[in-house]
Amino acid sequence: MKQILIATNNKGKAKEIRQIFKDTDFEPKFLFDFPEETKDLEIIENADSFEGNAKIKAIIAGDKLNMITLADDSGLCVNYLDGAPGVYSARYSKKGDDVSNYNKLLTAMAGVPLEERDCYYRCAVVIYNPKTKSINTFLGDWHGKVALNPMGNKSFGYAPIFLAKEFNYKKTNAECDPKELILINHRGKAFRQAIDMLNNKF
Repeated sequence: MKQILIATNNKGKAKEIRQIFKDTDFEPKFLFDFPEETKDLEIIENADSFEGNAKIKAIIAGDKLNMITLADDSGLCVNYLDGAPGVYSARYSKKGDDVSNYNKLLTAMAGVPLEERDCYYRCAVVIYNPKTKSINTFLGDWHGKVALNPMGNKSFGYAPIFLAKEFNYKKTNAECDPKELILINHRGKAFRQAIDMLNNKF
């Protein structure tokens, strides 16, 4: 097994990523697997795009640990709100926690009928090689609608208010098995493209 670094401390995301890498030749390791080496690591995601934030994370973490590094940045883009919260998805509300974020979004969408609540998740995955300084980027989108109310508790982020097109907008991500979602969601799409490149180059 070839070890690669995934530049995240998010344990919910790590669970999804482990599932994506199941049955591959790569063993994903995460920042929390290297507590001593990363205790002073500072990553400021101040880019204006998902790709930009993913590059920041990949380069800083990859150079620190000298490993082939993958980093992703993702968020929810709502058409009615001109693409918001977008790159600010994780810090959309003042508190910045999942419940506060999606409640702020529901407040902003109050009174908007379901047919006008189109949205999509976007995920950008970057592969960074600290030896060659090469960077490759992959994108995955997943379309759906913003639910009228939160439902379910099986996932994280905006999952309780995202109604996927594949489920005919009848249930939220948080009502679904995460293993089922990774086969169709934005993160799975982007990471599978990245894995194809890893298989070919590493």
